Amino acid sequence: MNETFLNQFYNDEHTREAVKQFLIDQLDKLALERVYSGEDVKGIADAKETIEKSFIELKELYGKDKVVKTINQAR
Repeated sequence: MNETFLNQFYNDEHTREAVKQFLIDQLDKLALERVYSGEDVKGIADAKETIEKSFIELKELYGKDKVVKTINQAR
């Protein structure tokens, strides 16, 4: 896993929030489809919790108080 890319992703607030919202929206659509078809939706709640925890973990690792040194690889 490349920490520089994760750091850039986390610190690009607009992209980060757009990706998070997209993932949650997709889960919501899937949950609705499964509810209407009478299928189990327990796993969707687990997936949503995992997404939320992942973004919390990103904050802990790459929040403003955590700085990952960027190296210019072009040199």
